[in-house]
Amino acid sequence: MKRLSFLLLDANVVIYLFEHGLWERLIASCDVHLARTVIDEAHFYEDDDGQRHDFDVNEWEKEITIFDVTVAGVEAFCNRFDASYMEKLDPGEAESLAWLVSSARDARICSSDAIVFRVLGNLDRSEQGLSLEEVLKAAGLGRPLSWQFTKKFRDKWTAEGVKES
Repeated sequence: MKRLSFLLLDANVVIYLFEHGLWERLIASCDVHLARTVIDEAHFYEDDDGQRHDFDVNEWEKEITIFDVTVAGVEAFCNRFDASYMEKLDPGEAESLAWLVSSARDARICSSDAIVFRVLGNLDRSEQGLSLEEVLKAAGLGRPLSWQFTKKFRDKWTAEGVKES
């Protein structure tokens, strides 16, 4: 199996991977990059009974790449969009997208948030978005997923971003 490289993950995806016991298997298959703010956002999940389960992504810092974008860099990226976009984008997504646009032409970002795919469509970088469904399939970990983690979800919101550009 070919190793996926330069894979940026959103906090919702990281949380899903921990919740479903897939984190270690995925990082063994992929060259994962995480924004520091994503690590700050993704540190627990709640099970069906409401019980909290904490995890620490920093424990895997030797297996993943952690990056930071300056506040000025994130602000410059965000200033390219109107307020309707930015009010939906959380700090981890903003930092990840700023890094993707400024530093990582070959990187791909995996998210479950419509705004990430809208931004990519708006920037004519649709090919840099991935759904969790696509990532898990490529890593040999495919399984049925809820709507926000599917390729159809990514395609729908990327197309919206293209229309809005």
